[in-house]
Amino acid sequence: MNLSVMATVLWGTGFVLNAALLLVLIYKRRYRTVPWFTLWVASQSLYTIVLFGAFRFSSKHVYAVAYWSCDFLDVLLQLAVILEIAGIVLRRSKRWVSGARPRLILMGAIAPVIALVMALSMHPAADSKLDDLFARASVFTTVLVFLMFVGVVVASRQLGLGWRSYAMRESYGFIAWVTIGFLTDGLHAYWRTLGHFTLLENVHIAVFQLAAIYWAFIFWLPEPAAPQIVPGNKDLMEALKGRLEYGQRSSGLSATDRIPPK
Repeated sequence: MNLSVMATVLWGTGFVLNAALLLVLIYKRRYRTVPWFTLWVASQSLYTIVLFGAFRFSSKHVYAVAYWSCDFLDVLLQLAVILEIAGIVLRRSKRWVSGARPRLILMGAIAPVIALVMALSMHPAADSKLDDLFARASVFTTVLVFLMFVGVVVASRQLGLGWRSYAMRESYGFIAWVTIGFLTDGLHAYWRTLGHFTLLENVHIAVFQLAAIYWAFIFWLPEPAAPQIVPGNKDLMEALKGRLEYGQRSSGLSATDRIPPK
């Protein structure tokens, strides 16, 4: 099978950007902070080599098997990255922020159901039952990952948590890429945009490459320092702490003891 010039350029560019991002993560030792994200980036480079070889030097059947095997592993790694981001965003001092875990569990239960309903309700423009199954599987995985990311973002906003660390800012690139994937898969599935399939897929690939550039940039820079308490605020916190301690001591006194002498 042959590739068009545009597909060859996008494929080659994607491999170079993934390799560059992986080098940044290793050289700057960011893999210690985001190990699952680093593994996912490394897998993208490996997938590119495997799929390119299968496309150029094998049959359509072999390429389809390789593509869906890689896609299945890719979805698992994306879910691991989501949980990694959630663990950083929604936890403080190795403990889940109050209310964070129930929100995450609820989204983890609802997202697969919504994704399954959307996959089953679509009518793909497929030439065979196998193509129909592949289209439904694509919609299911895309919607699942999209909803899980949205769930983490919404939970963090509702709980008033910040978004300044590496893992937190990493999610911005993911959100852009997953959102475009959700839109393109939706167009393919429900509006049968086969005439524009290649164009929409190229847009999705281009957005991923922009996200890779963004990730390489943010992981190269130092991580933003945690906000410090200024002296005035520190004095205010100490005063508040003293009042709370006084209130707790006073609450242990009897009613007679709390009556001031005349």
